[in-house]
Amino acid sequence: MEKLTARVEAEVETIRVTDPRFAGAPYQGMTPVTAMSVSRRTELGRIPAGALWIPADQPDFEVAVQLLEPEAPDSLLAWGFLSGIFERKEWIDGPELERLASDLLQDPAVEAQWRSALADPAFANDAAARQEWWSRRTPYWDETIGLMPVYRSMKLLPRP
Repeated sequence: MEKLTARVEAEVETIRVTDPRFAGAPYQGMTPVTAMSVSRRTELGRIPAGALWIPADQPDFEVAVQLLEPEAPDSLLAWGFLSGIFERKEWIDGPELERLASDLLQDPAVEAQWRSALADPAFANDAAARQEWWSRRTPYWDETIGLMPVYRSMKLLPRP
């Protein structure tokens, strides 16, 4: 394992975790994640200076894989050490969200999507789901929710 001394731009695989289900009770101070959906995407990413790089050609690399792959039974995520990735960092005040929603409703496409969403009785009766629906359409939505703090590169990283 080594530390990157400068920011690196490289083609990396990002991992996003959605629909987490948590254990009913904490275990040793952490609440384990018992189920989740995982999606992966390859993109050009910026790996910040100070990030740790773990090359695959080293002894005990399998241990790193078991800790960093979200689906692994003993991963850091499964044990609850990375649950912070599911927390919203930004929140929109009700009156501000209402103002933004009113502005967004001026777009006929958004209005049609809203009416379609309201056709589902479960959604229409769930205030939190409706608030999240609008929050996702504002510039304040946090796109990093569920994003693992881990990148995978199948190519050698460029050296700064």
